[in-house]
Amino acid sequence: MQKPHSVTNAALLWTTAVAAGVIEALFAVSEIRQESGLDAGTWTALGVRGAIYLAVLVLIALFASGRRWARWALAGLLSVIGLASLVVEPARLLMDGAPFLEAFGGDGDLMMGLFVARMLHIAAVLTATAVMFSPSANAYFRKPELQAA
Repeated sequence: MQKPHSVTNAALLWTTAVAAGVIEALFAVSEIRQESGLDAGTWTALGVRGAIYLAVLVLIALFASGRRWARWALAGLLSVIGLASLVVEPARLLMDGAPFLEAFGGDGDLMMGLFVARMLHIAAVLTATAVMFSPSANAYFRKPELQAA
């Protein structure tokens, strides 16, 4: 069985989510730089985030090459834990009465870019998850030669 378009599309959507995360980080660092300057903690956080994004890109490549375990790793790490990290705090702010834009980081001129990047990030994760578990992807990952992978 040839790799279906759904697997390729899911990999592209996951890559889009990573790119949106990088853009979010750039906007956040720009805001920090304007407000208080960059300190060692900011650089450490950027280094950790960069290492995570690199590991996720490797995981996406393994998923795209047909590794069944990589599909489940993406689902658990990004669709559950990563998505929660994007929406739990904004949800709490919304429950406390904050406006939607403010809750998702869109207050201020510079931060409107953060808001757009975050919305793209969330949409890419949700769509990638759905596409990754579409019927054609499920059939592909059930093929016998992938059973050991």
